[in-house]
Amino acid sequence: MKLGLKMLVPAAAAALISSAVVAEENYSVISAPFGTGSYVLGAALEQIVNGAGSDIRISHSESPGFVFNHNQLDKDAALRKTMIVGSGRGVNAAAGNGDTPFKGKTATVKLLANYNLGTYFLATLDSGIKRVEDLQGKSIGLGRRPQINWTVQPEALIRVGYGIEPGAVEYLGIKEAASALLDGRVDVAVVGGYVDPINNVMQLAPQTQEFVASGRDITFLSWSPAAVEKVAASGMPMSQIDLPAGSVPGTTGPFPGFTDTVSWTVHADFPEEAAYKLTKIIIDNVEKFADYHALGKLMSAASLPYGWPVDEIHPGALRAYREAGILK
Repeated sequence: MKLGLKMLVPAAAAALISSAVVAEENYSVISAPFGTGSYVLGAALEQIVNGAGSDIRISHSESPGFVFNHNQLDKDAALRKTMIVGSGRGVNAAAGNGDTPFKGKTATVKLLANYNLGTYFLATLDSGIKRVEDLQGKSIGLGRRPQINWTVQPEALIRVGYGIEPGAVEYLGIKEAASALLDGRVDVAVVGGYVDPINNVMQLAPQTQEFVASGRDITFLSWSPAAVEKVAASGMPMSQIDLPAGSVPGTTGPFPGFTDTVSWTVHADFPEEAAYKLTKIIIDNVEKFADYHALGKLMSAASLPYGWPVDEIHPGALRAYREAGILK
């Protein structure tokens, strides 16, 4: 009996130690509305992270959008240590500045990893409109007011980058703006897509693909590098980019435009070690996102921190990128 007891005590202690070693750390991620690419890739992140054999576990859910995500972190300090949110540099800057559509200075975030890089430009059916400079007094259909990429940034380029005063700006929604253009209710509408600047590949957004499929004679308007630089200097982050030749229908050469990040981000209070582990899992498994959504095919290890200054990357994520040789 005594021998048996002596053997049981170490075994029990070993079990307790083993349990402590594999104790799970649980975090949440909120992305964007159900059915969007952001939502699907958020669900992919959950599956990939939870299947990576790490002690990190995440649970994913939809959200109304990136502005909502920032507002959640702003009003609940506890979430800043546990929640990953969909965001981007443009949204983040607007939150920190208290610019539209935020109602005041709101909690900002730092990068874990990009999962898309969005690019947004204009389209018209009017043969008299050849350049953005021709938009003086014209009616323009944009996304909803809270949408930074589809609304705030294009409007800033028109007004600030070019100094143009449109005849009217209608905040319709992405698909609705294209429909309004086809129906003749606006002169110009916002369109866009997603790009991998490392491998020079672009894919049109679903709404833009539908618009192109209408078979109409469409002219796409590019943004000048000078206008992009002017808006970026005004405090609205965006990066100038030449989209791949032929990627924009009806064009043959590189198409000048801008790109903004679409990212998984966390508050500065998020634990550094957890941010490191999460980012490392994303780096090591980046090719798997292509199995979940077409936009995952545009993800590459080198593009994960693209467009973010080092001081806007979470320290844990930065350590993972430097360790992987992606950043110096």
